[in-house]
Amino acid sequence: MSADRCAPEVTLPHGGRLRGTWDGDLRVFKGIRYAREPAGALRFEAPVAEPPWQGVRDATGFGPPSPQWPRAGSGMLGALDCLRLNIWAPQASVTERLPVMVWIHGGGFFRGSASDPLYDGASFARQGLVFVSVQYRLGVDGFAHLPDAPANRGLLDQLAALRWVQDCIAAWGGDPGQVTVFGQSAGAGAMACWMGMPASQGLLQRAILQSPSVACQTPEEAHTALRAIASLAGAAPQRQALAEVPLQRLVHAVHQLAASPALRRAHGMGSRQFFPLRPVIDGQCLRTDPVQALAQAWQARPCPWQLMVGHNAEEMRLYHVPGNGLQRLTQADLQDFIQDAGLPPATVTDSPGEQLCALQSDYYYGQPSRRIAQLASQHARSVHHYVFQWPSPQWAGMLGAAHGVELPFVFNSLASATGRELAGAHAPQPLAVRMHAAWAGFARTGNPGWPAHAGPEPWTERFDSAGPASP
Repeated sequence: MSADRCAPEVTLPHGGRLRGTWDGDLRVFKGIRYAREPAGALRFEAPVAEPPWQGVRDATGFGPPSPQWPRAGSGMLGALDCLRLNIWAPQASVTERLPVMVWIHGGGFFRGSASDPLYDGASFARQGLVFVSVQYRLGVDGFAHLPDAPANRGLLDQLAALRWVQDCIAAWGGDPGQVTVFGQSAGAGAMACWMGMPASQGLLQRAILQSPSVACQTPEEAHTALRAIASLAGAAPQRQALAEVPLQRLVHAVHQLAASPALRRAHGMGSRQFFPLRPVIDGQCLRTDPVQALAQAWQARPCPWQLMVGHNAEEMRLYHVPGNGLQRLTQADLQDFIQDAGLPPATVTDSPGEQLCALQSDYYYGQPSRRIAQLASQHARSVHHYVFQWPSPQWAGMLGAAHGVELPFVFNSLASATGRELAGAHAPQPLAVRMHAAWAGFARTGNPGWPAHAGPEPWTERFDSAGPASP
């Protein structure tokens, strides 16, 4: 490619233009606002569409993530002006209509960013797809249940981004009638929430839910969490008071609660609430449990989508293995979780840490994955199910098929820093090629390359270091 060629530009339907960069033969546009900055009078409000503009805007750098405390180190990352998305697209003629993939990152509803190199969209774009990654409000701004503000603002952000895709993606050669939305963990859980809402109709044709985290808070649980955060931040649990708290202090309060089960218990939060903030069943935006809402919606009208859903075999090892957490878990921790989650008494078969890890892996991720797959097999156009079983060698071989380990395989990004952290330096590239092709194939045709999860012997594809598995 010529070094002096012009930067790629697109013109949006309202006339405003964007200027991006080249990545080889791909056009890359970063940091595109799909909604106005939720600051000042717009803070804690539903997203407001970005108004039209004149001239050319720069789209060569990522926007800031939603304010959050990083996993390591100190200080706050991000800013309120986080309602941005990023696009990787092949060169396309004005008449082309390419399939679109929209990525919604996870992070427990209080951290994460679409700009992580783990989620680089170039590999998907080189498969002939238009790839979009979305940021949304996290933490207090996205999910704290405030009495005088719209509930579940982070979910509303995602729906606003999908409406933007419908309106604008054709400028990149994308087909708004061929949109696959995919997400992992909180991202997939958020999808499960809004897929049961009427507002999601017409915004997508296919969905991939990786380790969907569908646990939500009741209004009472949400109020307890709000009081805890406000107390740690030194403010009243009210909208105006929280708006006046310095962002760093507010973000750190959420981080403190997320990092300490003892602190959550001290503030009245049960052990089932693994993270301090979740979508809340407020009765309006989210009327009931997400899976129940899906069942009600699909019983009322046929599900218009094709779905793929799955989970990892040892999800909770991501949280319990680092720092020798498994060894620190006690029989009391195990019994507290069983009681709080309403599970039947467990027979002691292993160490408390190993047993709690297995129970939580199934409770938070395995059960929702199977429930959604079973429900979709009755109502959706089609559904494909998988389990990721490749054991990561990280943490002296203890990490296993933990939460998130599938991500560098799905994105074919094993060489990224996070990919190496999750999967090690010698992860099997053939497995990444296989999974990446399956996700891209599903976005193109609705078929990832294995039988549907249907009939008397519903198929579950198993991803390990070997080839295709049996049901």
